[in-house]
Amino acid sequence: MARSSTLAAFAAFLMVGTAGSAQAADASISVVQGKDHRTTLPSATEVAVEGVVTGEFGKGFFIQSTQPDGDADTSEGLFVFPGNSPTFALPKVGDLVRVTGKPDEFQPFKEPPFTRTRKVAVCGTTQINEIASEDRNSYLPITQLSSVTSVEIKGTASLPNAIDFNPPGANGSIAFADKPNSPFNPTDHPRDYFESLEGMRVVISDAIVVSRKEPGWDNFWVMPAGSFDLPERSAYGLPLGIPGHIFPEIVSVHKAKDQKPFAPAVGAHLGDLTGIMTYENGGYMVVLDAVLDPDKLPVPDAVEVPAPMFGDGIRLATYNAENMSLASDGAAEKFRAIAAQIVNDLRSPDLLGIQEVQDDDGQGATSTTTARRTLEALRDAISVAGGPKYKIIALDPVLPNTDGGAAGGNIRTVFLVRDESGIELSAPTRLFDTEDRCDENANPYAGARKPLLVEAKINGKPFAFVNLHLSSKLGDQGLYSNAEDPKPASIEGRKKQAIWLVEELERRYSGTVRTIVLMGDFNDHADSEALEPLRDSKLGFQFRRDYRGETFTASYAFNGLRESIDHFVVGGTQVQTRALYMNLNADAQDQVSDHNPVVLELLEN
Repeated sequence: MARSSTLAAFAAFLMVGTAGSAQAADASISVVQGKDHRTTLPSATEVAVEGVVTGEFGKGFFIQSTQPDGDADTSEGLFVFPGNSPTFALPKVGDLVRVTGKPDEFQPFKEPPFTRTRKVAVCGTTQINEIASEDRNSYLPITQLSSVTSVEIKGTASLPNAIDFNPPGANGSIAFADKPNSPFNPTDHPRDYFESLEGMRVVISDAIVVSRKEPGWDNFWVMPAGSFDLPERSAYGLPLGIPGHIFPEIVSVHKAKDQKPFAPAVGAHLGDLTGIMTYENGGYMVVLDAVLDPDKLPVPDAVEVPAPMFGDGIRLATYNAENMSLASDGAAEKFRAIAAQIVNDLRSPDLLGIQEVQDDDGQGATSTTTARRTLEALRDAISVAGGPKYKIIALDPVLPNTDGGAAGGNIRTVFLVRDESGIELSAPTRLFDTEDRCDENANPYAGARKPLLVEAKINGKPFAFVNLHLSSKLGDQGLYSNAEDPKPASIEGRKKQAIWLVEELERRYSGTVRTIVLMGDFNDHADSEALEPLRDSKLGFQFRRDYRGETFTASYAFNGLRESIDHFVVGGTQVQTRALYMNLNADAQDQVSDHNPVVLELLEN
């Protein structure tokens, strides 16, 4: 139904009116929803809608029409918000109701990790300000009925049959959520498809769990098994990021009312999941109907993969330690767990590049910038785990809050070098930590993690190791935002950082005989626009993929999708290497870090 016909239909409803109210006009749910992401009805106009209560959520409930209009482009479901302190009894699931209220658009914003405010440190000072979060500015709203004056229970009714969840692109490849300046089109546009089901009952057939449940968060991600093609799977049987495919078939599900905390195993088939499609925190989700029994959840199918092969060459590793600090809650256990992975899984690498190391007093407004005791605690934990002794190669930020990350944490990158590794080291350098370290217009690393460079010799051959942690994707518009063509705004910042890094390394090493190894958290995939300067450098940088194949090359899980954002990149004098992406954390129920470590072995030429 087009906008003009929607308004015409509503005008007819206004002329008819209702017996119960001189103000309210009878309106179908589909007319209130309209054929768009926002209602076309005036928010000040009172309407009366009828439907069966299909579920409760938060402080309201969902209703769905028992007499649909037959147009698949218009939703037949609606959220009703009766107010924080309603004066009437609320209906229960299965009640047939007539609700009088006013249509409006609302942006739900309640589930962690999203918050209404965030802390921001003033670069170069100990000042930390709390500012309003701008996340919700890009969120879509949901159409709801609020300012409710009455809820009349007219009887009971069967719940409408659930619609099969099958978004456009689910059984193929689709590169966009919507097309700018194009008509509303649920058949071809995933963003419009989700809107056409807003508030309605849907069923996800043979749902596969594709993400672990986040601690303190009531959501996890699933996808219908029938949409899961083999080329889209990682070596471990989970969705693998593919350029040109946005995976609209991966959808967040929210626990049912009265569901006790549980953590479904990644890869488990949960059968058909039925619930109500809605929107929250910048994404669509399905609120489940039924409570799941954790004791009856199936065990995922076993996936056999080739064991990682370690040789006798010099081994390097990159490891994002996820805000590691001696002052963090549970620090001792975290150090023990990280050390166990370093010793037992990574086989005590000769050189280890670590990201996300905070200062010794963690987050907070203090002048402390050193991480000496934190790094010593990790070194000691490695020894207790049966590992070798390591030398710490680290430089503290010159001033507080110049490196970004959690406010007051003074995050930085560091190296650990194994004693008796045979690696001869020079003094390290924090690149771009100059007087303009807080001037975003002059320095792309202003207020961001500074690369740590150390030159070395291995068997007499010159190397340069650079430990990176490029800027995050904070500020990117989501696929299902209020923008038809969402912009990944953070790309520009990472690309500038890559340009500066390439220029600096070319200035230092062009024309020399030296192998340059970049490692760390690049916060983007190898083929991204942001990392194009590395691929185009005359130093000949090459991304090292897992030697077992591309399906093993993943270091992070985001909203159910496996991505490779941690890398080893080799330039200058090329050497033979073998890379391993160690699947230790991204798919784990009990994560030590949110990133998988990556190992690079330098092989004898």
